[in-house]
Amino acid sequence: MPETQATKHLQPTLSKHGKKLGRPSTFNEATATLICERLADGETLTSICKTHGMPKRQVVLRWRRRNPTFDAEYLQARADGMECMSDEILEIADDGTLDTYESEGKNGRVFMAVNNANIQRDKLRVDTRKFLMAKINPRYASKVEHNISGTVDHQHTVSVSDRERMRRLASFMLEDKAGQIIEGTASDAAIPTCPPTVEPQPAPDVVSKDSSDESQ
Repeated sequence: MPETQATKHLQPTLSKHGKKLGRPSTFNEATATLICERLADGETLTSICKTHGMPKRQVVLRWRRRNPTFDAEYLQARADGMECMSDEILEIADDGTLDTYESEGKNGRVFMAVNNANIQRDKLRVDTRKFLMAKINPRYASKVEHNISGTVDHQHTVSVSDRERMRRLASFMLEDKAGQIIEGTASDAAIPTCPPTVEPQPAPDVVSKDSSDESQ
């Protein structure tokens, strides 16, 4: 990284004994500005904090909690970084230079084979950026809206086991396959209704012809 006005203070600091001091922990305006600039360029906070002379990640988070102005600048830099990631997604999607490679067949003929590993890797890179963008800024999330209206009238009066329901449904399908005319649907056959009970009627009295003549 070239030395600038903003990075001069990041040079190793020596104590009076000539030993290097640790990472900065006190809030520094120049360091905070540099962090925001790199975040806006699409870098992650983790990669920034790995740079020599930068504070630890926990220190930066503490700065955010204690300094509302820096916190607002940090969030804005994060949002700008999402725009940078969207540009990277387009570049990854449009770059197909490694999607194919020369391969030799069994007959010695050279052909262009599909590099599935590279395609899947680029898909992972795109999906990861999309996930991070949606987490940091919800407006990048894919939204699916469902508008459902109406009423549902559900009545359950008979308790039948799942296996019994499957057995009845299979019986219904076999009858239908046999060509019988069946009214209703498979759902109706899942829990069939019982036929009405017919009460036996008493047999009528039989009077013989001879008995009739005698009574006369």
